Amino acid sequence: MTVVSRRRRTAPARPTRRLVRGMSLVEVLVSTVIFVIGVLGLLSAHASAFNSFTDAKLRIDAALLADRLIGELWVDRAHMAEYAYGGNSGTAPARIAPWLAQLQQSLPAADASVEVVGEEVRVTVTWQPRDGDRRTHVAVATLQGP
Repeated sequence: MTVVSRRRRTAPARPTRRLVRGMSLVEVLVSTVIFVIGVLGLLSAHASAFNSFTDAKLRIDAALLADRLIGELWVDRAHMAEYAYGGNSGTAPARIAPWLAQLQQSLPAADASVEVVGEEVRVTVTWQPRDGDRRTHVAVATLQGP
């Protein structure tokens, strides 16, 4: 005959209430810190994307305005020499004054220069966004007669 021991299994010792008190609060604080770090990361990514979008918009505006002036020169090839402007050198020629006003309205701290050498035209547009770095766009075209 086999004797089977009937020992009572005891459950593992539970921590006392005194030791458990405050654990939920620590878990909530840790999860809140992780959440806040994630939100700050998203805000940083959003700010970076907004700055990139603004920079791209200003570059597109500069390119479009330079191309617009070259288009005006193409139509008015007989007066190409009257479009020459050195930028910040005083008053702009009457032919580009409206274009220059639109440029300064569209781009922050904008200036431009227009060089006309023979049939070649070089339009240089500069502007300075908020971050302080000066940006430049150069458009070159050869305007040959018909």
